[in-house]
Amino acid sequence: MISGIVFQLAMLVVIAVFAFIGYFIWDRRYRGHKEGVFKATSEVFKDPTSGKLTRVYEDPETGARQYREEA
Repeated sequence: MISGIVFQLAMLVVIAVFAFIGYFIWDRRYRGHKEGVFKATSEVFKDPTSGKLTRVYEDPETGARQYREEA
């Protein structure tokens, strides 16, 4: 009985760690960093999850990219 509870708590901790990493690290990579001089590229696409038009911005010095909704 106790080993089952310990297992469930361990799984909860593992899931929480993955959720934390996913939200603060992976999602940040998709949104891009705020530093730099980003210029609009000719790349525009329809975001498959939101259905909104999205333009790619790139920092020519670093090659970093951001994806922003078109107004």
